[in-house]
Amino acid sequence: MPVAMSIQTDWLRSVLFDRGYLARIKGESIKVYLVVLEAVGGIPDQSITLSLAQLRARTKLSTPTVIESLSRLEELGLVVSTTHERGKVKSYYVPDPPEVGVED
Repeated sequence: MPVAMSIQTDWLRSVLFDRGYLARIKGESIKVYLVVLEAVGGIPDQSITLSLAQLRARTKLSTPTVIESLSRLEELGLVVSTTHERGKVKSYYVPDPPEVGVED
């Protein structure tokens, strides 16, 4: 396994399991989070631009479910919306989130 892939896997494992975010991600939000992570290449501290149509196509979820999932991910600090214009393609920043309980 290449070193970069190992680092990405270790980071994702750390976020989901060691930091406890998997237990906090409710419902279909995990699908949306995984699509966002795929879009940033599995590397934190990256920004991406995704439309609702792209998210719907990749997750097979409805628009309301994608929107609700993104809102939940933002509440958890797993994604940050950097575009705030209604009806525009959204840009998101994927931070390296803190340990659960450190900044709730």
